[in-house]
Amino acid sequence: MRDVGQYFELIEKTIEHSPVVSAEVEIERRDATRGTIEGVVYFADGSRLEFSERIVIEQRRPVKREYRYQYVGRNQALLRYDNAPHHPHIATFPHHKHVGTRILPAAEPTFRQVLDEALGLIAETANPPTTKKRRRPRHKSKSH
Repeated sequence: MRDVGQYFELIEKTIEHSPVVSAEVEIERRDATRGTIEGVVYFADGSRLEFSERIVIEQRRPVKREYRYQYVGRNQALLRYDNAPHHPHIATFPHHKHVGTRILPAAEPTFRQVLDEALGLIAETANPPTTKKRRRPRHKSKSH
């Protein structure tokens, strides 16, 4: 990949071919090898995925200098990935994941991975797992 524009096109195509209702995306190209993409994708259930990536092309590969992905549902942040260097105790520092109030180690995700995780959370909300009631086996009584 020689041009940051190619990387941004991949993100846009990922959004275009996903089940989002609408999207707002802003791209700022500093030059052929540096730029920023940020935006919000909206889902049918009213939730949204906010994202921002500052990209540099190094040795023909996109490198994320900074990133942030936040999935918001029911007017609260349910999930966030970022590489802000504010949790040095995390094994994957500076990369980490916020789930509710917990901060967890996490590898740097791709946009597609976070989008798929958000879609999975939407599916879980729409189709919560059902718990089957266990029936106790009935013992037949023997009649004499």
